[in-house]
Amino acid sequence: MFSPEASIQSARSSLRNPRRRQRSKDPDGLQQQPRRKRNKLTNESFVPPKEAHVNGNGSALMNGHAVQSVENSVVLVDMPVREKKAPPKRAPKEDHGLYMTKNANYSVKKLPGFPSALLRPSTPFHATALPAATLALALTADRALIWDYSAANGPTKVVSLPLNFGLRASEPLPLGAIVRNGPTNDFGVVALAPSTGKITFWENIDSADTRSLYPQRQQGVEGSVKLYSGESITDMVDVEHAGYVLVLSSGRLAQLTLRDSQGRPSVATTILSAPHGSGGSFFSFKGLLGGAIRKTIASVKARSSQSKGHMEVISATRNGLFQTWDLSWSGQHTHQRDVDVHDAILAAVQTDTAPETRSQQDFHVLDFAIMGQEQGQEDVSLLVLVAFSGRESLDYFLLELDLSNTTVTIRRAIPIRNFHQPQLPKEPTGTLLLPQPGHTAFVQFPGAVFVASLAQPEESPQAQLLADSGRPSMSFQDTIYFREDLNVTLCGHALEVSLRKDRTATALIFVQEFGLLQINAFAPATNDQNKERLKVTARSKLEQATFFSTIPGNIIDFSVKSRFSFAEEETAEAALDISSRILSSSYDYLEKVTSSLDDQFQKRAFALQTLVSQLQAEYPPLAFQTKWQLLGQAEKLAATHKLWNWYQDKLQDQQARPDAYPEKILMSDIIRALNERYKTAIKPEIGETDTIRTFFLKDVDCINTLIPWGWFYLRTFYMKEGAKGQPSIMQRLSEGTDVMLVALEAAFEFRQTHVELYGLDPDCLDDSILKPGAGYDMLPQFWTSSHNIVNSIRSLVDVGRNLAVENYEEGYQEALAQKIGKDNPRLVKLGCQTYIERFQWALAQSDEKSRATGRSLRDEWNNNVRPSHIIGLMEIGLAIEGMKLAEQYRDMPTLVNLIWEESNWLESEKANTRSKMEQAESTVKLNRIKERIGRYFEVYGDDWAGAFYSKYIKENQAAQLFMKEYLNQPALTKFLRADPLRARLGWINEVCGERNYEAAAEALYEAGSKQETNSWCQRVELSMAKLAMLCKHEAKHGEGQQPPADPRKEKPKAIKAREIMFKSIEQQLEYTKLQEEVYERLRPVITGALDDDSAVELLMAEFGQGRLRDRPAHQAVLKEGFESLVHHRVIDPALMIDILTLMNTDENENATTLLDGEEFIFAMRVLIINWQDIHRTTRDGLLKLVWKRLCIKDDWAAINDTQDMTDAKLNDFLLQTTVGWTFRSIYRMMAEGSFVRIVWPKNMKELLGAGGTHGELCVRFGSEDLREPIIKDNLLDDDLLREHMQKNRLAEWFGAACKAGKMSWELQAKEQGKLQVLPNNMNGVAQEGGVDTAQEPVEGGQDQDVEMQES
Repeated sequence: MFSPEASIQSARSSLRNPRRRQRSKDPDGLQQQPRRKRNKLTNESFVPPKEAHVNGNGSALMNGHAVQSVENSVVLVDMPVREKKAPPKRAPKEDHGLYMTKNANYSVKKLPGFPSALLRPSTPFHATALPAATLALALTADRALIWDYSAANGPTKVVSLPLNFGLRASEPLPLGAIVRNGPTNDFGVVALAPSTGKITFWENIDSADTRSLYPQRQQGVEGSVKLYSGESITDMVDVEHAGYVLVLSSGRLAQLTLRDSQGRPSVATTILSAPHGSGGSFFSFKGLLGGAIRKTIASVKARSSQSKGHMEVISATRNGLFQTWDLSWSGQHTHQRDVDVHDAILAAVQTDTAPETRSQQDFHVLDFAIMGQEQGQEDVSLLVLVAFSGRESLDYFLLELDLSNTTVTIRRAIPIRNFHQPQLPKEPTGTLLLPQPGHTAFVQFPGAVFVASLAQPEESPQAQLLADSGRPSMSFQDTIYFREDLNVTLCGHALEVSLRKDRTATALIFVQEFGLLQINAFAPATNDQNKERLKVTARSKLEQATFFSTIPGNIIDFSVKSRFSFAEEETAEAALDISSRILSSSYDYLEKVTSSLDDQFQKRAFALQTLVSQLQAEYPPLAFQTKWQLLGQAEKLAATHKLWNWYQDKLQDQQARPDAYPEKILMSDIIRALNERYKTAIKPEIGETDTIRTFFLKDVDCINTLIPWGWFYLRTFYMKEGAKGQPSIMQRLSEGTDVMLVALEAAFEFRQTHVELYGLDPDCLDDSILKPGAGYDMLPQFWTSSHNIVNSIRSLVDVGRNLAVENYEEGYQEALAQKIGKDNPRLVKLGCQTYIERFQWALAQSDEKSRATGRSLRDEWNNNVRPSHIIGLMEIGLAIEGMKLAEQYRDMPTLVNLIWEESNWLESEKANTRSKMEQAESTVKLNRIKERIGRYFEVYGDDWAGAFYSKYIKENQAAQLFMKEYLNQPALTKFLRADPLRARLGWINEVCGERNYEAAAEALYEAGSKQETNSWCQRVELSMAKLAMLCKHEAKHGEGQQPPADPRKEKPKAIKAREIMFKSIEQQLEYTKLQEEVYERLRPVITGALDDDSAVELLMAEFGQGRLRDRPAHQAVLKEGFESLVHHRVIDPALMIDILTLMNTDENENATTLLDGEEFIFAMRVLIINWQDIHRTTRDGLLKLVWKRLCIKDDWAAINDTQDMTDAKLNDFLLQTTVGWTFRSIYRMMAEGSFVRIVWPKNMKELLGAGGTHGELCVRFGSEDLREPIIKDNLLDDDLLREHMQKNRLAEWFGAACKAGKMSWELQAKEQGKLQVLPNNMNGVAQEGGVDTAQEPVEGGQDQDVEMQES
């Protein structure tokens, strides 16, 4: 009758309807005792484990807390009972609670069995429970509620008992307990009012509930304890068969018994007095001041006494005084001992405190619990919770101590490390809970429950190191925090008995406005393989926050900021591991078998989002690589989710239209073809049969390997000739395209929308692709742009387009062909995205091989892949989509080609159709294209203008540039001015469009002087440039009367530049005329030839003779010049000088030159005209080279022979020499312009070596191999010059020739009336003592002029 099974059965039966009458089978109508029902529970179900310890109540249970067992009846009556048959063992109770959190060490669960009436904010209550019967008791100000808290779907019945205490709202809530009545197998309730001392006892819940329906009947046994003014009852401690111990606020203890000596209900109280008390009565003033009041009671616990049927009560004061009493069930008590542990505890907690601060510190005992020991021993092991306070500090400790009759031994001090309070409380509080089997302690703090493992740390090298450093290794500790915003109030607790083999320690916590929490602590780990069993890890905290923080109504606070500190590497490793396990559905919280995989995908996605939100909010910033790895895993999940939904839609469509699917859906084939290492094998032994679902459940991380198989499978098994029919190929092509599009588009979209959630800068992305320089070098290769994916997309674009066009044109599967064609632009965009991502990543890598691959991919994409794929869209009638892609990637050349081709096609369609509707449609489309073109000028500016106008030039339709239809004058002007090579078109735009004649002149001058290769065209362009300059001058005169310029003021730079350009144009024109004149002089020889090549040969035969026969380099230079002349090429001034100075006839013949001996005059003119345009080194060398070749042109040996020759004849002879004739022309030119003086001859000795150094020729001839033979031939001329100077007095005759030339010019000028007086220093020759030379004019001399020009 007193078995636990019977007690539980009675507890549950008591919640049934008490008014239901029992059936009677007695024919006389007499009421018989109902037949005892067969109980499902046995004694074996509740056999305590061998290691169970004895608690303070004397049973192998709950460490002195109010929990009852077999002996837990108010009155024990020894009576014979009949042995019953052992029924079969019951099955384990199903877990119906809702988990609030769970980790490797403990779990927190909300039990469903809780009355809804207690969830109202206006109903505060105090609660306790009797776990052995799964009954809970809640006491409000006016009622006591009892229910079965183990019900799966909430309590089936709640017994409500009235409390007639008449408490005010400001008074404390009633205290109470569920009372086990052994003989009747029923449960009663005792309740008391803390402020008034009134006590009510219901012996039986059923009868009390029944009587509550009839207010006139007695409601239970009532009594009271008299309290002094201001005194109240603070706690009610169950001491099993000895009743209860009441703890009063004054520090007194009283025993409460509920039955008299006859076993009848009766309420009685007795004070527990110490032997040193005053001996006064319980309620006397003298007794109040006796001794107990001097102590502040922290906690009271009880255990079985050594005396049979007695209980031992232990109390502890806040300052560390422990007292024990021996209590009997009849109310008698005996004080046993007092042990003061204050000094021992203070010494234990001050081990790490500096000696000078110890006097400022103190401690308070907050609570204690009785630890396991064999029943009957005098010594008792206690676990004590103390608060150690100092100046602005507060620490908590758990102390394991052995209490004997007179002494105390502290075995271990466990500091509470992982509990943090935002503010130090004025009065520290805490409740210690030590449920069986005692391996884990719970400490109930305000707003938190601390969990500490009491297992001794195993010995290890690491533990030894910590011990040597003064920091002993500690077992697992953690804290369950409650949300501050919810103002969570804990209003009761109870400790459950562990009857399972897993040795779980369980505590029940009642929460105001929430319900009942069950905290289960698992047995300590036997080894240290699992780090999470030994300490709090980042992974554990992240897992809890990921899966439990989003539970609606969860009161637990998962914040770790300011509470825990984890290394960045640990956090990153934990986050990546959790993310990977979510992808593979490795957590028990994620279903493995579900009818809706879509819902399961959403749960996984929500878990990933919660994970990253926790990382962002509660942890230090992760490394850049870790953020991208987490984002990449989330992208894979989003892509796989979309792919699964596509597969489901395809299956439904196949069921609706089976004829449209000659083959089964692609998904099963590509998963089957996937290599085994990329997919999880199914396990038929546990009922797994669906490989596709298994892949989507467990192998999301391999989605990047699956995607390309849409193309690989098509290429391998379908594209071979004759392998499959066209319908099968088209189906698989469409599905392969869908797989690629659905997955990758979902991944890129997810990346773009969630990048900021992962702590990354949203501006680092461009079209979902990481920008260059934004961190590619720190990241592994992106899964979205693997080699297989990039190549597969490229192949699918081309194959899909070709097959779509082929099938559509043949009228075969038109709908599917249209679908594939419409998908092509999306596929092209994906191809661009993946290509860009791949080559940008490769270019950022450190190894040269990867960078080389990146450059190759970039060039291929820019020059081949992107243009061909975008332009190819026009083949399937999607030019507009191609334009959009070209706009997106700013591919202006491709965009221009699309515009060009589409416009031409529309023009052709418009011209060839007779339908007015089609013509109107073409017109509308053409107008839209024109609008696009105008918009492109505004949006893309120079990039578009350059590509657009370049297309016209490339297509030889440059005239269209100036048509008003597509004319954008500012853009066209900027385009033509941007490149000097466009000057031939630019001058037209300057004249017609801009009316800027000066700019037109600049363009024509640029084209004529630097770009033109044809001499005739050059002359025309330069002439037009001069004309434009003149037009500019006329336009300025036409603008109005300009005030005369002040000659004293310096001219503006613009005017100076204009004048310099105009002068340069005139000089260039003069040079072109000179070249034309040379050509005209040689025309007789040229026109006599059959063709241009023979003309060159004739010229060489005529003018490449004499000493040139021994100078092959000179002959080669001369031949090159003749070729340019014959072909009317623009000739470099230096080459023209070579032509004129190297032309030589056979000296042995009396041949005459076509230039009438003016070759050197022409050469001088060329040098003078182009003086500013020739490099300084080159022109100085050319000047010396001209005079050197001039000096060896004449026969000075004959001149030096003056026998039988008059002075007049000698003077005439000198005048007829080339030197004399040249001097005569120089004097004539000097009279026309002073700049001619720059060609005045140097000192004769300086002519030696002219053209004989690399420095003089390096500008003209870049190769040393070309310069060497020319230098050799030039140095041969030095030999002739030196011979003439030494043997034929060339220096003297040179001056005489100069004088003769001057006299001849003066005579001619006098006859013509143009004689000018030249400076005296230009008339003579060198003075004595030196080599005679023609003297250079001093005024405006060469050096001065040259310096002036160069500056």
